[in-house]
Amino acid sequence: MLTHKYELFTMKEGDDIQTIFRRFQTILNELRCLNKTFDNYENIDKILRILYRMWRLQVTTLRTVKNLDSMSIEELIGTLKVHEQEL
Repeated sequence: MLTHKYELFTMKEGDDIQTIFRRFQTILNELRCLNKTFDNYENIDKILRILYRMWRLQVTTLRTVKNLDSMSIEELIGTLKVHEQEL
């Protein structure tokens, strides 16, 4: 059930980056309690895939320029929050 919640996780209308991060972290923490984890790259990829179309340029840039394998979720969220202020 929680894995399904992870797989269906999406950005909701009106969500800002901090809200997305909080909701996503809640799911990850619940899964961790059940000894189910996803690797860091899977989590980052999941967040990037759920962002609205207006984020596509930023997502493409991140995928091209950054090493997503070594990026932390916190670093990703910080980068996205900076861009969010520009939108």
